Amino acid sequence: MSEVGATGSGAGADVTALLEAAYADLSPQLKRAARYVLDAPDEVALHSMRSVAMRAGVQPSTMSRLVRHLEFETYAAFREPFRERLRRHPPRYAQRARQLQTRTEPSEAMGLLSEIIAADTNNIRQTFAETSRQDIAAAVETLAAARRIFAVGMRKCFPVAYYFHYACRMFGRPVELVQGAAGTFSDELRGMSADDVVLAVGFDPYTRETVQAVRDAVASGAKIIALTDSAVSPLATSAEHCFVVSNDGPSFFRSLSAAMSIAQALVAFWVARGGEATIRSLAEAERSLVSHEAYWHEEQSS
Repeated sequence: MSEVGATGSGAGADVTALLEAAYADLSPQLKRAARYVLDAPDEVALHSMRSVAMRAGVQPSTMSRLVRHLEFETYAAFREPFRERLRRHPPRYAQRARQLQTRTEPSEAMGLLSEIIAADTNNIRQTFAETSRQDIAAAVETLAAARRIFAVGMRKCFPVAYYFHYACRMFGRPVELVQGAAGTFSDELRGMSADDVVLAVGFDPYTRETVQAVRDAVASGAKIIALTDSAVSPLATSAEHCFVVSNDGPSFFRSLSAAMSIAQALVAFWVARGGEATIRSLAEAERSLVSHEAYWHEEQSS
């Protein structure tokens, strides 16, 4: 094992040098894998070998052969320098926004729209390629057995947590949305126990309160369901169920499409197994909304 590759002293630069030095002698498929690693080092840092191989358009076995060719013992060892690089130099909102502002020409604007559509379509496809029906069903079993469920998603991830909270309450499930209004974040988690579940949503850079909620869950013995961007994120490492979601996109915020799709799948699977009690709860919720005139009607405009 090369000490240069193992230490990652250049935070990814040394592995890049190894790839560039070896590139000419690689087979066509290995070159394709190496080219993707060189072009998208952040993706290598954030995603599994299977996901990176899919993005590169090669088989996972090809990526494994590349790792061995560079004399790394495991893919995790190969990936670590790229993770270290990302920890030292994470992309920031202003940097991504500046890249957006270079695309002011009409032709560039059309290209940007196409890129947004393609990115979100691919995010959902990639995420569900690595998420099985059994994964969703097992998480729903954990949710259904919980005494209480805390949905935590702060800042840009709040819409996903809010949707899950709102949809579940429609069919009578005890989901509490943790918001931290007026500095009450820790108060909202008080009394958490081993009978409870925390659904945590977060992407890099991870919001401190969300990470703290996961740590509190671990301390109390509560189960964790994580919707996050990496199997090594601080939300994932202690999770009972972890859904690694793709979140690529050209905007300054990472895409929420795949995370929202997983939340929708959890809700749909829960309703599907809920029986007549779920139907009654939904019917009652709907009657209440109608009686309170929650929905706009055409005659109201006259």
